Amino acid sequence: MQTRAWAFGIAVAVCLMWCGVAAPPAHAAVPPPPVPLDGAPFGINSHLATRTFDLSVMETAADLVAQSGAGWAREDIHWFRIQPRPDVWDWTFTDRAIALLHQRGIAIVAVIGHPPGWATPWPHDAAAGVSFYAPDPRRFAQFTAAVVSRYRSVVTHWEIWNEPDNVHFWKPAPDARAYATLLKWASAAVRRADPAARVILGGINPFDTSFLTTVAAEGAWPSFDILAIHPYVNPRSPEQGRLERAGDAVRTVMERYGARPLWVTEIGWSSGVGDRQPDDSIDERDQADYLVRALLLLWQAGVERIFWYTLKDDPGNPYGLIAESDGYHDYSRPKPAWHAFRHLSMLLRDTSFVGLRDLYRRAIVFDFENLGSWRVGDQPNGTLTATNDARFAGRSAARLAYRFSSTANDYVVFRREKPIPLPSGTRMLGMWVFGDGSGHALKAWLRDDTGEILQVTLGLAGPAGWRFLGATLPAVVPAWDRITEGGDGRFGERVWLEALVLDDQPDGARGAGAIIIDELTAAQGIEAYNLQLRGADRDIDIVWSPTPLTVALASASTAATVSAWDAAPQRITRDARGQLVLRSGPTPRIIEHRR
Repeated sequence: MQTRAWAFGIAVAVCLMWCGVAAPPAHAAVPPPPVPLDGAPFGINSHLATRTFDLSVMETAADLVAQSGAGWAREDIHWFRIQPRPDVWDWTFTDRAIALLHQRGIAIVAVIGHPPGWATPWPHDAAAGVSFYAPDPRRFAQFTAAVVSRYRSVVTHWEIWNEPDNVHFWKPAPDARAYATLLKWASAAVRRADPAARVILGGINPFDTSFLTTVAAEGAWPSFDILAIHPYVNPRSPEQGRLERAGDAVRTVMERYGARPLWVTEIGWSSGVGDRQPDDSIDERDQADYLVRALLLLWQAGVERIFWYTLKDDPGNPYGLIAESDGYHDYSRPKPAWHAFRHLSMLLRDTSFVGLRDLYRRAIVFDFENLGSWRVGDQPNGTLTATNDARFAGRSAARLAYRFSSTANDYVVFRREKPIPLPSGTRMLGMWVFGDGSGHALKAWLRDDTGEILQVTLGLAGPAGWRFLGATLPAVVPAWDRITEGGDGRFGERVWLEALVLDDQPDGARGAGAIIIDELTAAQGIEAYNLQLRGADRDIDIVWSPTPLTVALASASTAATVSAWDAAPQRITRDARGQLVLRSGPTPRIIEHRR
């Protein structure tokens, strides 16, 4: 077995210096490059029309949206509130919310949904109350046409429904075929009322593509211009949740049906117990730090627009930038997350992406030059063979061929007769993969010195081209990824690669294909990140690390400005070695200088 060092950073005592990092090889397939950030790059789910029940305080809420630096707001258009009966229309709150945001120069995404009971076939919802059963698509299209005609001079982006793949918002259960029909009718209504408008598919879970694939198969792909996702990973951190990979699965669907801009119209963490968070392990400071890191990671992964959820805390669900305090009408206490959003929005205006670096030390632990013996598991759904037709490096790679034929969960396991040892202290594991566009999940079974076998998902097989798929080893592996029973879900001191797995995504996806894999790579060292940007008259480095440490950045400037959401800007000077030395931690630090 050949072992080669692949260094992204150099550790010297407690002072860490980011060095030049080689670009990916020219034959590597990568996600779309980040779009340059404009004058107001990020958005907020504002909910002025639907969660501000007093018109007199709506202006205060709109002021806070504007003062945050948000360039966009996502507003709900609740059908049941506007048209509680077929012959009654009340635009009061929606008119006011749209006008206040527009007056402040904030662009608007309007989400059309929440039908009244009278417009759905379900007989048990109040006629004038909200229903989450699918409405008659013709009636929905008529309402859509009325809304777009009313606001077409102000609103240009229309999202059709919110989370149609979520059982809470589509009763009695999500139905992709029914949503596809609704989307086609609504999209046609939008485009008739305003041919220049942009239609957004309504905010789906990106980690399971079965809903999206069915929508596409039903012929609804031409009915939207932008694909919106809601990649919630809480209570995990943005890095633990691998937020930068949130778009991978839906991009494999785009490969088959056509590219679309990718927007995140909801992302957030609650600062305490919430609907996705059973405890108070995340506080207001954590929420602010996660906000900054999430927006940065999503943007560098090619997401064009990102909207934080939400402006104001809901009772028992503190996702907001503004604390609940004395209720819906009390906007007196912006939380740390509001200050973090404002700080990031103001400093990142009109900047462009340069690169993202980390401080891991990488080493190739298996190069596939000598494949050795691998035994297929109980499901004989594929083969693993040596190939030199395509390879990332060296003379040989491995071809993993599969055939999934059932409508249930299909997978294929290849166990190595001699498990591959990983270096002590391995923090990340990955390999180079030449994809086939299937979106199937490549996983690794890792056995530790206690005999426990734990599963880690490396990533999804993307389009043709080489791409590195890798995952950080979690401190505790969730129960569903524990292959053996009776263990504690934690990796021991010594770890071996026991097997490679290809798992169908989504379950029941049938078909045959092959991917090429090469250069199994392990990473050790300190978890730290350096996002590099460029503005019109300055360079920007943003650094953060879960564990506090000292970092040193090479700089052409004699002095630099360092800021964070929780501290006033300060000037630091370059040392005798031409480096800017500063402390890093969970709160990202923004350094403005010249590289």
